[in-house]
Amino acid sequence: MANPSLSEAIKEAYVVCPTNKAVYDTIEIRQVGVQSPIYLVKSRVGLIANDEDGIERTFRPSGFQFSLPPENEEGFRSLNIAIDNIGREVSDFIEAAKSSRVPVEVIYRPYVSDDLSVPHMNPPLVLYLKDIQITTLQVTGRATFLDIVNKKFPSEYYTHGRFPAIG
Repeated sequence: MANPSLSEAIKEAYVVCPTNKAVYDTIEIRQVGVQSPIYLVKSRVGLIANDEDGIERTFRPSGFQFSLPPENEEGFRSLNIAIDNIGREVSDFIEAAKSSRVPVEVIYRPYVSDDLSVPHMNPPLVLYLKDIQITTLQVTGRATFLDIVNKKFPSEYYTHGRFPAIG
């Protein structure tokens, strides 16, 4: 099954592998309202590209490894991610994140070298970082989708106090 969120340009780059185009894998690590996000590109050089909202972002070069979750009907999936700990920027971010209950999000955006105006996956893949381990060489963890399987339903209760019209 083809991924409908991928653009035609990146599908072509994955299939044909032209020598004049490169695919840049980028991740954003963020903790909304707690810390400033970190923007990384899997490359030896930095990258300036627009996100899905048209905002220009500067991605710093970094080594990281992951594979996208498989597309199937088995439900809840996760992937392992490893980010180089050179400069300790990511490990310092994670250490600070431990003091808050706000989840750490990992946003994956692929770009094609000849069109950096938008990510070539819309919407971008948003995962939540769990089971984090920090060593001197790497920060590793498991990135998962929001766990909707174990979420209570309905998540909002309709009471007479909040909704007086329901009689």
